[in-house]
Amino acid sequence: MVFSKFSFILFTFIFSLSGLAQTRFLPKSCLDATYKMKLSHKGPLFGLLKQELVIDKKGCLIHVSHKKYFPHEWMLDVCREPVHIKVTSATGVDVAKKETECLKNDNLKDTSDFCSQYYDLVGVMQDDGLIFAEGDRDNLSSDHGKTFCSYLLIKKYLNESVVFSRYTEVEDIFTEKSKVQPIIPASPTPSTAPKTEAQENQSAAPLIKNVPAAPMTTATF
Repeated sequence: MVFSKFSFILFTFIFSLSGLAQTRFLPKSCLDATYKMKLSHKGPLFGLLKQELVIDKKGCLIHVSHKKYFPHEWMLDVCREPVHIKVTSATGVDVAKKETECLKNDNLKDTSDFCSQYYDLVGVMQDDGLIFAEGDRDNLSSDHGKTFCSYLLIKKYLNESVVFSRYTEVEDIFTEKSKVQPIIPASPTPSTAPKTEAQENQSAAPLIKNVPAAPMTTATF
């Protein structure tokens, strides 16, 4: 009886430990999640100024606020077309709509320039979010997990133009689609390479065949 009671307690303990084991959050859980989190750390001027990052997520809506010298805000709806970012700065609110793929960092600081805002937002999420957030990256209850979830949705929506829906199967957000490499034409083969002037003159010259000489006959008298 004592042994069976001990076995039951041991089984319950092991089961509890297995329940504590965490697995990576699912794309659907990430999209449906609602949370608000704030990260801050010492910034410029020998740490006198604080850098703050606030992520306010309500399902498809992701509101990112960042403050370094001046406040900056980005509002995204990852379930809405066309792909765009609403940008709030000291000059007001602008809409940056995606019109082409961003292949390199755009140094323009125009708030209506999509690529400029995309790289600024991703940089803020990386430098002041993923680097400083605490906790397990794959756990949505931690600051690191919340930051990682928003970061993946933002990149998928802005970089790959994936428009999500909470009512259908959510696409994988953990892997990036490989970009199609441009096809580089092969160099011309020797047979199709342009001929030089000397080669053209040689080919234009008439061909003279070696004709065998006629046999000599000896006259008889």
